[in-house]
Amino acid sequence: MRPIADITVVVPVRDDLQVERCLRSFDCDSARPLVVLNDATAQVRRAVEQSGADTVDLPDAGGPAACERGIEAAGTECVLMMDSDCVFLPGTLAAFVGAAGSADLVRGVTLFRHRTPAERLVSKVRARHTNSPHMVFKVPLLIDRRIRERIGGYVFDDRLAWTEDFDLTVRAKRAGLSVRRLTDAVVIHDALSMRRDLVSSFRYGQGHRQGVSLRLDGYRPVSRRRVLRGLVPAARRYGIWEAAYGLASNVSFAAGYASVAEEPDHYFQPLQKDVSR
Repeated sequence: MRPIADITVVVPVRDDLQVERCLRSFDCDSARPLVVLNDATAQVRRAVEQSGADTVDLPDAGGPAACERGIEAAGTECVLMMDSDCVFLPGTLAAFVGAAGSADLVRGVTLFRHRTPAERLVSKVRARHTNSPHMVFKVPLLIDRRIRERIGGYVFDDRLAWTEDFDLTVRAKRAGLSVRRLTDAVVIHDALSMRRDLVSSFRYGQGHRQGVSLRLDGYRPVSRRRVLRGLVPAARRYGIWEAAYGLASNVSFAAGYASVAEEPDHYFQPLQKDVSR
């Protein structure tokens, strides 16, 4: 019989076979994986089942919905969010187990692999953004599930395809949630090419437009001034290459924002969640 876990680690996955490597990085019996099979392929499903991890199914693919499904199905009060293309450094899970219950949200550190000069540039810019002290990005993020009743009855808004962590950050700040940062809790993200990273920026822009259309707190229309904002200070602080790539990321974000048509007024409906769970 397996020992009762102190925290549940939610890992949504659809078609990413790197989830096998992710699950092999678990090194703490007190942290049990719960894989959300997010309309998963047969190959991924087979690999996860062979790992012995607990699973739940989500027939229709959706990132925030998969996260919510895992949070709701978890058998522990504290839930750690993880991505299938990331691995835990040794000791990270033990650090999160030790931090369970110490704050409403406990944020770790994400670093990015890199093999080429271009990937190194991406990793530096992305790591600086991902580990910003002003944000609570969801990987790795330890969540006390009791916060849901204080932030609208849910953690991640399943109407958003992207930027659900930004929405959580806004609601967490508004509710006065406590946030703790663990510098010794590190996950390593797979290397990102410039193309892959800029595609993500484009999709974040699309998600931001959804937030604006839904009139969610904190979401503001994207202007040309916003795209160019910070270019000169970034060049002075981080160097011209990082500043230039940051600008390219902002341009991709703005293009994604502009690609989404404005929704009609009947789309502006408040999110209704079942908070009786």
